[in-house]
Amino acid sequence: MQSSIVLAIDPGFDRVGIAVLSQKDRTTLLHSECFKTSVKESRGKRLLAIGSRVKDTIKKWKPRDLAVETLFFNTNITSAIGVAEARGIIIYEATRAGLEVFEYGPQTVKIGVTGYGKADKIQMETMVRKLVNLPKQSSRRLDDEIDAIALGITHLASKKL
Repeated sequence: MQSSIVLAIDPGFDRVGIAVLSQKDRTTLLHSECFKTSVKESRGKRLLAIGSRVKDTIKKWKPRDLAVETLFFNTNITSAIGVAEARGIIIYEATRAGLEVFEYGPQTVKIGVTGYGKADKIQMETMVRKLVNLPKQSSRRLDDEIDAIALGITHLASKKL
């Protein structure tokens, strides 16, 4: 069985959760980070920074697929617009590099990782750590990074079906 590599991204404007996972016999976390843009930079420069980070990550890890979270609308329209713009840059860079794009909603990811569509952040992090063998005492990861890893786990599990 050939190894499948996925780039999983929890899109944001201030913070972008990025994870690269592979699956052959089991799911392996190759890389994860929470990429932060500088609030001192202009909107355009922040979007450019996000695009550059995605492009560099694709170049380094050579994934086949992008798993990205669907846009979640909340009451803060300004925040939603920034996330939508970042999401557009992310999908653009992935498509430009030849990746197939897969989108997952938050509830689908929660079910994929915990089996429960209303799992909270603690339940999600606990299961993510178990599924990719992250030691409990390893560095604290931000929610965005955990969400990206969870997206990757969900995608790889759905590809097995």
